[in-house]
Amino acid sequence: MLTAAVLERITKLRAAGALPKLETITLEVWELDHDFIPHLRKNLEASAEVLEQAGIRVRIDLHQENFIEGAVRSMDSGLFQGDESPGVTHAILNPPYRKIATRSRERILLNSLGMETSNLYAAFVWLAFRRLVSGGELSAITPRSFCNGPYFREFRRDLVAESNFQRVHVFYSRSEAFGRDEVLQENILFHLTKGGAKRRKVMVSTGSLECPVEVSVASDRFVRVDDPDKVIHIATEMDADEVRDFVDALLYKLEGLKLEVSTGPVVDFRLKDSLSHQLRKRDFPLLYPHSVKAVRVTPPLADAADYGDARIGKKPVAIAANDETRKWLIPVARFVLIKRFTSKEEKRRLVAGVLDPADFPAGLIGIENHLNFFHRKRGGLSAPLARGLCRFLNSTLADRYFRQFNGHTQVNASDLRAFRFPDIETLERLVMVHLDDSKQASIDLAMTELLGAPSFT
Repeated sequence: MLTAAVLERITKLRAAGALPKLETITLEVWELDHDFIPHLRKNLEASAEVLEQAGIRVRIDLHQENFIEGAVRSMDSGLFQGDESPGVTHAILNPPYRKIATRSRERILLNSLGMETSNLYAAFVWLAFRRLVSGGELSAITPRSFCNGPYFREFRRDLVAESNFQRVHVFYSRSEAFGRDEVLQENILFHLTKGGAKRRKVMVSTGSLECPVEVSVASDRFVRVDDPDKVIHIATEMDADEVRDFVDALLYKLEGLKLEVSTGPVVDFRLKDSLSHQLRKRDFPLLYPHSVKAVRVTPPLADAADYGDARIGKKPVAIAANDETRKWLIPVARFVLIKRFTSKEEKRRLVAGVLDPADFPAGLIGIENHLNFFHRKRGGLSAPLARGLCRFLNSTLADRYFRQFNGHTQVNASDLRAFRFPDIETLERLVMVHLDDSKQASIDLAMTELLGAPSFT
């Protein structure tokens, strides 16, 4: 379908009098599923006939093998015999989405070319991009997860250094592009060219492809020049620049505030035998994301009269203290907990709550792996700081900024460490405002009045 779309475009341009000097096209197509090859070959030959009727000779180069193995072989004549294949002028991809095992053959082959990535889709795009001639063009439909985070850092750096993004389209619905593959990330279409002078603008669009909502974004806002991680910011809101300017002007990251954020250490499927749906006196509370409400963290059995045989939902509520679990338990202190997994369809991507030690008299707690928690060397925060930090994280400002660079379901600790925050005194001042923490407008008003943050209606 992708090849047919390209050939249809060429045919229309030819009919309109464009491309008068185009005489020959080579179609390099890769397909691993051998059962699909006869149908693919038939469709390619039919498409080629249309071009040949327009006076363009077509050569079909159909590879029935793993794209990574074939592409690496063609690019590295030092490791593999055979001449290096010619450069590619145009590449269009709908690459597979799957993690690459550390010791897999694909990972070893990629490392031989200095490519370090953990997912097939990035590997396919990276290899295709390396094959492009200067001025060549690439279009791909992929998850958006490569835009930030440490796992795709080297891929981003290479892509940003040698390319010009022309346009990015963000799909509203995650299922619209990858529903069959159960991909939870946002999906994007992007078009870039290799080399050339850096463009001043990148076109970003959302909605349907037939009638998109478009915003022209300055290139230095799409990827900040001084950012060593080359995080890609994709923002479509009209107030995106105002939000980013405000957050980028904040003085501190967590390290500067002497604060830390960690991922909950309890991985439940590894400790199944130590988890329980009953909170007995020899057990300790186990916190899952559903315990984090707006502003506060509730005990797993907050509605139970005592630690008896009450049960709640489908998740365990307790973790036993034994030789296997003891190192994963944390002394109770005043922490700020934030959910690690949300989706773009949810109203809030950042959902934080304060854990009050008075609600957890048992002395130890288990924090499950789908939560992050803010602390000071595993110790607690003061009440004003914890509440102020929580209000900041729950603000529309923080949520809007986070959505600009995070396009997957995770709120990773690494993303929070890269976030910028007000100073401690300002965070504590947020608590001095008497407001209703359950109402978003109330939190946002406090941010505007005390911090001068943009107002949201």
